[in-house]
Amino acid sequence: MTTDSAVRQKARKFVEVLKTTETLLPAKMQAYQRRLQERLIRHAKEQVPFYEKRLNPLFGTKDAIRWEAWSDIEPISRAQAQAAGDTLFARNTPTQAGDHSVETTSGSTGMPLKVRSSGLMSLMASSVNQRIFDWHSINPDSSVCFILDDTDQYPFPDGVPGMNWNLVNPKARAYNLSVGYTIAQQAEWVHRKQPDILSTYPKNGAAIIEELQRQGLEISFHTMIVHGEILEDDTRHIAENASVRIIDRFGSTETGPISVNCPLGNWHHQFSEVALMESKPTDSQPTDFHTRSELIITPFYNYAMPLIRYANGDLVKLAEIPCPCGRRLPRIERIWGRERNMFTFSDGSQVRPDMTRSDYEPFLSARQFQVIQHTLTQIEVFYVVDKAEQPVDLSGLTQIMRKILHDDIQVKATEVKQIARSSAGKFETWKSNVDTHSKNALKR
Repeated sequence: MTTDSAVRQKARKFVEVLKTTETLLPAKMQAYQRRLQERLIRHAKEQVPFYEKRLNPLFGTKDAIRWEAWSDIEPISRAQAQAAGDTLFARNTPTQAGDHSVETTSGSTGMPLKVRSSGLMSLMASSVNQRIFDWHSINPDSSVCFILDDTDQYPFPDGVPGMNWNLVNPKARAYNLSVGYTIAQQAEWVHRKQPDILSTYPKNGAAIIEELQRQGLEISFHTMIVHGEILEDDTRHIAENASVRIIDRFGSTETGPISVNCPLGNWHHQFSEVALMESKPTDSQPTDFHTRSELIITPFYNYAMPLIRYANGDLVKLAEIPCPCGRRLPRIERIWGRERNMFTFSDGSQVRPDMTRSDYEPFLSARQFQVIQHTLTQIEVFYVVDKAEQPVDLSGLTQIMRKILHDDIQVKATEVKQIARSSAGKFETWKSNVDTHSKNALKR
């Protein structure tokens, strides 16, 4: 959050706008979006080298926008955005867009993306965050522990204090710790700080809860705000069993906030006022199965580096039925992750796996585990042992993995001392190393 009172005031005004737009009928929401789209399109064509010719199909007689040609604009992938480099940066930006900042994506794929963001993006994100807090009835006087930073600027044992994490109470306490420390260290730090809310990656938060329980220590936080990873059922169960509710935020460095779970359930509402979100069925789906789609996102407020029809690989399951909460913002039924989280098998079928502790505990005593697909048939389970006296039942583990994944697999279990996080401090339970060429060959 920003400490500039003028910016805070603008952000709070936008929060009030969002309270009205979230109930707009689809036609009125489209009109609202197209005003923002048009400003971005015209700016991008004039000021961003990458779009000077790319957006030509959108401009018709007397320079009018041809909305019917919108879908003719080829989506830009993450790899294309990386290759485009500085040609995606605007030469000039509108005064109201504010100064830009530079960030780098987490690089979970091994290929980080350099991102320029308008100051307007930060203001928008602050407003959307406050909307999330309002939806979920977060007390603005609450204290928060943040464990998200992947550098060493928030060192153990003290971390770094802060404030200003919400727009209502700028003096609300916040504490920051870098995520690279051991779970035991993180849990000890959280216990000392006694926060009302913990904000971290899902798996990291679940591990902290279990460590506090293992030591018989009080869990002071009643809410865990998570993002950066897919929220798996096992993490949800661990939190629920500890009477900790989860607020699941979905977004990225380059797009900004995308959605959050509805207060009434686990499904998400898209933030349609700040980005246009389209979807297309993935190529791997049979013609009669359209539950999994790839998101195509156009953030409205980044004039420093416009991303028009950006496809970063996020896979979701959409829902068309209205939400009982009364908000008309489109629903995301489930977030599947990226293509690397999808397992592909010898018959061309694909699965986005999920497994709870109750599934594997009878066969594998593990405090932490990670499943890697090496080939179409070879699966390896890396695990950190929990109870040394309980041997691995490889036969039973193979059977449950075949039930969850596919009959045509072989399973290997490998004990390790620890499972490494990504360079950004994130953790992926399920990861497929089957190359794209093999997957594409099965589709043909």
